[in-house]
Parts: sequence; C-alpha cells; structure tokens
Amino acid sequence: MEEKGTDVADVADLVGQHRYQLDAKGRMALPVKFREAFSEGGYVTLGEDGCLYVFSRAEWNRRAEGARSRITAGRVGRDYARVFFGTAEAVELDKQGRMVIPQKLRGQIGLERDAMVVGVFDHLEVWSGPVWEQQESARLGAYMAGTLEPEG
Repeated sequence: MEEKGTDVADVADLVGQHRYQLDAKGRMALPVKFREAFSEGGYVTLGEDGCLYVFSRAEWNRRAEGARSRITAGRVGRDYARVFFGTAEAVELDKQGRMVIPQKLRGQIGLERDAMVVGVFDHLEVWSGPVWEQQESARLGAYMAGTLEPEG
C-alpha cells in the first residue's frame, strides 16, 4: 500500500537498535538495512526528548507538509515550525554508508562519540548512548508491564 509521497516499503525496515561510534569528523555508519531508505539522502533535525530525528527525503516531504500547516495555527505552531525547520540540515550518505551528523546538532543533544540509532518505523532517532540507556531503562519496565500506552 502506498501513501502520498511515501513508499511504505522504504520505511517498513526502520526498526531496531544499533550502537555506533562517531568518528572524528562526526560521521556515523548507518546499518546496512537502513541505507536503502536513505539512498536519496535525507534530513536530520532536532528531535524531542533529547534525540535527533533523521528522515528519508520522502518522509521529510510528508512531515514538512504537516509542519507547514502548523505555521498558521498560532504561536505554538509557529514555534514548532521554527525549531523543526530551523535546526534541520540535509544529509547524504557517502560511499561507505556514512552520514555526517552536524556539530551543532551533536552539541544540542550531548552526542559525543557513543551513539545509539533507534528505528521508529518511519524515521530514525539518534541518541547519545548514555542518554538512550537512561531513556530505555526508565520506560522498559512500564512497557513490559503493559502500562506504557500511546496517547490517543
């Protein structure tokens, strides 16, 4: 099934967790199973909860439409759009499947060398390893107990 602007086959494999070390230039190799979704490049932007969001080009275009509609929805919508678009940068994979995580974004989430890449179906989250460990341990028990339920 295909949605407007997004091929579900491109995002269906964005699941799982992978630990990586950034090199001195801030490059991180994407897991092989994620590279196809980012073969046309993508966008990285400041995420919520202390991570970065990485979107394929197709998913970015879909998300950007939603964020654009918020701009006219009042002050909070404009503020959201300013952060979402204002911190975003286009990224490309090199021949080794590496992506440069911009220094400013690394600094904003405290990402130094140890990175955790988490697939969240239609996008990736990049976390500082130690921050991810805290996030995961804080929520894993509730998830396993069945008390961590999505809103809505």
